[in-house]
Amino acid sequence: MQFKLMYPNFLSKAFTTSYDDGVIQDVRLISIFRKYGIKGTFNLNFGLQGEKKYRDGIYQKDIDCSRLILTDNIDLYSGFEVASHSLTHPFLERLDYSKQYEEISKDVQGLSKLFNAEILGSAYPYGTYNQDTIKALEQNGILYSRTTRSTYSFSRPYNFYLWHPTIHHRDNKLFETFDRFLESKEELALFYLWGHAYEFALDNNFEMMDEFCKKVSQHKDQIYLASNIEICQYIKAAELLYYKKREEGYFINPSSKDIYFITEKGDKLVIHPNERIKYE
Repeated sequence: MQFKLMYPNFLSKAFTTSYDDGVIQDVRLISIFRKYGIKGTFNLNFGLQGEKKYRDGIYQKDIDCSRLILTDNIDLYSGFEVASHSLTHPFLERLDYSKQYEEISKDVQGLSKLFNAEILGSAYPYGTYNQDTIKALEQNGILYSRTTRSTYSFSRPYNFYLWHPTIHHRDNKLFETFDRFLESKEELALFYLWGHAYEFALDNNFEMMDEFCKKVSQHKDQIYLASNIEICQYIKAAELLYYKKREEGYFINPSSKDIYFITEKGDKLVIHPNERIKYE
């Protein structure tokens, strides 16, 4: 039996975002996200709260890109996923396993306690890692980690510890890539946007992000807007769905989530957790 997996509410596509470092520009970025109903994930360094940092932009020098004091901004991230970005943002692959484990463990513990939330996701500092990094993530209960290698494609990840995003917001192909996404016929098509909020201050182009998010919101009828962990957990659950044929045929969902799909006959079906439904 052939069938096509869908996102919740039979949506054919999904859109998610991922922003790093917990900088003061997150405040304005989150206001744009809230304005248009955009969801996503913020990857934070618990050990670098309040760190002062100034960068040179295109039109101005010494732009304040300091990190937020997270203890003062718990409500800012309400409604978004908080994920790990290591404790102090080192090149993790340059550290031995015990140091990598400590960087991840202390960040996860600090963020979990501060936000009263389970920390299940991560983004690699500088986009670099090795096998020890992945092992340390697994040992700390992390289910996925984002790299910095843009693919310009819309395929769902098959290894969530090497989750490559679609595109960075600074890329001049951003809007045309989204237009291609709208035409995509891939099963569980996914557009994954990433970056750092301070880059909007450096480039003086928060208006561009407002325009892009508005464009995304205009297609809510076909796009599942979700955080990284929501995408990760749904895809992992959806891939467990199977069809078993004996005397009678059954769809079986061994996962803990409702799974949406369309059969080869065109029937839309939802199968609940640990349920099987008769279907010929």
